[in-house]
Amino acid sequence: MVLPLFHWKELYLKFKHEALCIDVEATYWDGPISVIGVYKPKDGEIEYYSFIRGINLTLENLKQMFTGCKMLITFNGTNYDVPEIEKQFPNVLPKNIPVIDLYLIARRLELDTNLKVLERTLGVTRLESVDNKRKISTKMWKKYEEKKNQAALKTLIEYNRQDTINLYPLAEKIMEMIK
Repeated sequence: MVLPLFHWKELYLKFKHEALCIDVEATYWDGPISVIGVYKPKDGEIEYYSFIRGINLTLENLKQMFTGCKMLITFNGTNYDVPEIEKQFPNVLPKNIPVIDLYLIARRLELDTNLKVLERTLGVTRLESVDNKRKISTKMWKKYEEKKNQAALKTLIEYNRQDTINLYPLAEKIMEMIK
């Protein structure tokens, strides 16, 4: 059953201050998670956390982060991010947590669903220095993993940070479009 868009808007407005924006990067296509980015939407300073494979990406750390979370905000997260987290870290997400998937809502609003195009269309900016890194995010992880290249890891984390923190202003703009 497909819920009406106003349902998602009501849910968003109810829980947005208790939500977490999440974005997942993989070590390679369909591989283990390399980075989970988490952003707590709020006014003022940006609260972004990165959980990195082999450093701090643990079941315990994720459980602590997701405790008290009432909703997740993702981009195509119902197809990838959430199932992948649940597969690799069972029971870390709160049971039956609602997921606002901006990709699916944008599709229903007949908007372009390429994340970067959608951001530009709706006036959500990102740092140009990381704008073209997505195509090589798995290469950045490989460089880090094989050679402990800290610059590659830093680039990957910054890209994930931009994707993650941009979900909130993107959600705000998309929800304004729902009547």
